[in-house]
Amino acid sequence: MGKKQSGENTKKAAGNAKKAEVAAQKMTAESSKKAAVEDGEWAKGSKSNAKKFITLPKHDKTFSKELHREEADAKKAEAARKKAEKDALLAAEEKDARATPKGANAKTATKKSRGLDLSQLDSSDPPTAKANPALNATGIDNALDALSLTSNNPSEKIDRHPERRYKAAYAVFESKRLPELEQEHKGLRRQQRVDLCRKEFEKSPENPFNQANAQFDSTREEVREIREKEKEKVEARLAAK
Repeated sequence: MGKKQSGENTKKAAGNAKKAEVAAQKMTAESSKKAAVEDGEWAKGSKSNAKKFITLPKHDKTFSKELHREEADAKKAEAARKKAEKDALLAAEEKDARATPKGANAKTATKKSRGLDLSQLDSSDPPTAKANPALNATGIDNALDALSLTSNNPSEKIDRHPERRYKAAYAVFESKRLPELEQEHKGLRRQQRVDLCRKEFEKSPENPFNQANAQFDSTREEVREIREKEKEKVEARLAAK
């Protein structure tokens, strides 16, 4: 009796185990099926989102057109602003040109000239006197000499007392020439260089005694004659440039 009951229990346990295995397989199949369904839903959602993104370019094209239109308007406005500024500048230049005297350009051209045209120099001589030749003064000293010809003072450059200026003139000459002699003649003593400087000054045009001189009691006519001779010397020297 006991053996029969034991066999039944074994069969029953085996049947329960088989049922449990079938149930487990069924649950696994359902889980797999459910997972497949969920994957399908996710795939559909992805496609749906992709469609949404695909439709965006149409919106982007509209936005791009608006952006291009705004940029074009901005460029037109900038071009108009620049044109207005240019027109205003031209108008200001034309106004300044009208306000500038006609003689201003001639004065500017005269300033830029490298030489001096002395063909129209003023002179203390009467209008019937011989006109001065056209001279070219390119150096500073030559230019000063040329300009001195325009003086209306008959006694200009005529020194009545050169001895009064001799000492000061030599001091200026020595201050310039002595340093040069020190470089040119380094073997000489200072007194020898001073003596050499004084000898040069005796022949220098900076020496008042080498310039146009007249007696302190000279008449107007005598001073005028001396001045005319000096004027001829200057003209001859400048005309040869």
